[in-house]
Amino acid sequence: MKKFPLVLVALALFVSISYSQQPTATPPEDQIVRISTDLIQIDVTVTDKNGKVVPGLGMDDFEVFENGVKQNLSGLQFMTRSVGGATIGGSTSRGATVDGVAVGGYSPSAVKPGENVTATPQKAAATTPGSTRRTIAIVVDDLTMSFGSVYYARQALRKFVDQQMQPGDLVAIIRTTGSIGALQQFTSDKALLIAAIDAIRWQPLTSEVEALVPVGQTARETTERFTSESNLVAAGSDGDPTGRLDNKKVHESVTQTKARDFNDLKTSNPIQTGMYAQASIGARRYVVQGMNDLPGRKVMMLFSDGFDITQDSSKSRTSVVYEMLQDLVEYANRSSVVVYTFDTRGLKSMSIQASDSTYEIIDGHRGQKEKMRTDDFKDKQDGLVYLAKQTGGQALLDSNDLNWGIQRSLDEQAGYYLLAYVPGADSFDASKRKFNKLEVKVKQPGLKVAYRTGFFSSGPIETATAIAGNQAEIIKALTSPFATNQISVNSNSMFVDEATGGTQMRSFIHIDPKDLTFTDVPDGWKTASFNIVAVAFGNNGVPIEQKEAEYMIKAKGPTFDTMMQKGFVYVLMVPIKSAGVYQYRVAVRDKTSGKVGSTGQIIEVPDLGKRKLTLSNIFAENVSMSVWQNIAAGKVGNGPGQLQVPSTLLYDTVLRKFVAGSVLRYGFEVYNAKGEVQSMPKLETQAQILQNDRVVVEGNLNKIDSSAQTDPKHVKVSGAIMLKDTLQPGDYLLKLTVSDRAGKQTATQVFPFEIVK
Repeated sequence: MKKFPLVLVALALFVSISYSQQPTATPPEDQIVRISTDLIQIDVTVTDKNGKVVPGLGMDDFEVFENGVKQNLSGLQFMTRSVGGATIGGSTSRGATVDGVAVGGYSPSAVKPGENVTATPQKAAATTPGSTRRTIAIVVDDLTMSFGSVYYARQALRKFVDQQMQPGDLVAIIRTTGSIGALQQFTSDKALLIAAIDAIRWQPLTSEVEALVPVGQTARETTERFTSESNLVAAGSDGDPTGRLDNKKVHESVTQTKARDFNDLKTSNPIQTGMYAQASIGARRYVVQGMNDLPGRKVMMLFSDGFDITQDSSKSRTSVVYEMLQDLVEYANRSSVVVYTFDTRGLKSMSIQASDSTYEIIDGHRGQKEKMRTDDFKDKQDGLVYLAKQTGGQALLDSNDLNWGIQRSLDEQAGYYLLAYVPGADSFDASKRKFNKLEVKVKQPGLKVAYRTGFFSSGPIETATAIAGNQAEIIKALTSPFATNQISVNSNSMFVDEATGGTQMRSFIHIDPKDLTFTDVPDGWKTASFNIVAVAFGNNGVPIEQKEAEYMIKAKGPTFDTMMQKGFVYVLMVPIKSAGVYQYRVAVRDKTSGKVGSTGQIIEVPDLGKRKLTLSNIFAENVSMSVWQNIAAGKVGNGPGQLQVPSTLLYDTVLRKFVAGSVLRYGFEVYNAKGEVQSMPKLETQAQILQNDRVVVEGNLNKIDSSAQTDPKHVKVSGAIMLKDTLQPGDYLLKLTVSDRAGKQTATQVFPFEIVK
């Protein structure tokens, strides 16, 4: 099979932009904001104290500064979008051409100065590029959101779709943890969007149950307390060398350990937290890339628990996050994407909570720990504020009414100004200045202005050169979360480590054959040919590993009928050389019709070199109780007199749909267990079924019999747990815990699944 250079994939990750050859103040709607060596055009939102858009301003009302130097404006344009119930006035200008986008049946030229116009609700109709009013990408950062934040975000988004979304809106719901097939596309279909919202789940592997950093006693504080109490006993009742009994002074450890304790409080694993933040930013960049080709000024609404962008001289993980965020801002500004950020934690009390561990917190530390919690809370808001401000949006913080913030961001899209000026010769000279700072002022008092705060001096970001049609389709499907899903594709990628092949991602890819083109061949056979490409992107958006292949499927008779009903699963192995968090994407293309489908997810590959007890991902299969009883009795197999039962392991591992009253069989591998000399490790395992962080089924603690195995570094484990018939349809979690007595370690792995009728 002919290979195509996947370096083009890396190039396609960078946002492209069209550049004008002649300065103009009235660009077409599909090229509304430009940053080029010929013309700088800034989209500016002006609002009053109530957050309402203010029309009717002209060039004389604005002042634009680039790097502190006032610029001569060459044009002004007021773009009207009277939608969603927002009321805006007419537009006038002085010394500039006034034009607008006719939306909702109104023409800006027919509006008199100062006259208020409200869009009339219209009947739902098929959305076309010409009828699109607002393009809104809603990004839910479920990679790091707490359990409660996910719940409140889902409630707010449901209300948005039901009550705030208007005819003509193009909306996409995207999760940072991975794709959800066709639901990722921009659509005006509310049923599809509700289904996408319902698919948002709390991620127990990457996020916490509580939104606030827990308060507790560190090991250092425990030691200090024991020491001070011992001193009290040694000094007798007449002495108090610590000064704690009469409360005359605070324990000296409050000042001595403040900085160290703050680091302990913020996170127990800052490196891992930084990795997840980088993966989340990488997912947002995919969204911006997908929005680049859409017309006009676009809006991204980011729902997140925030992220720390603190920088220090040691080149910490957070400084890398900050640099990635700068790149994201540049992509967004060149793609005309305005970002509104929402802190899904809401308005929180920083005081000690019932869920905090306050047992014997050393005197004087209580208030300090509350302050540390407050500082951590604010630090995570800094990233949200930075992203919104730099792209001309707003950060909606400290509010338990997310829909109020959504409405405010929608109202601000009702109209905005497009200011243009010709840049100087040094604006794109990277040797003199890396970043050009912009400042926009409005002369009328009491008005608030939002705009993009600047642009980099690197000049135009070029896209890849011409790509062959078939290759371009696959590349677009791999690099954009909005690729056309003409083929239904689902996947579940599993981390495994093989004694000979090393660390790999074993991808189970389920394809709906009804979307493929089958050709009749002699003897009743039917064939279809398709391409599969899988790419693992690093946190910088560059392809790290890749696998591509061409396959033909052939079937006939009952086998073909069954396949058309259930689909088929293809297993793809992709080697992963380095530990880390990856964006893993798979694209399938039908060779005959050219249809393309894609899917993807966030995956984490652990570092086995650290010799820490680690579990592979979980493989699962659903069987009936009667079949399980025959399996347990040894009656199922390929031997003489045994029952042959078709395995559904591949389907169940991908689709993850199980039936109450049945048995869930599972399998996985254990790595880095410590055994005695010339013997297999002694391990114990326990399975639990959880729903909403509550155990609903608990299995027994079982010893693993590995006597028949010979490789202590790769211990294979299998088991089963019954799904009670009382379990209601919904989302559940299989949690497996393995204990290594010799190594004094434990490890866990989870498998999310759904109970269906």
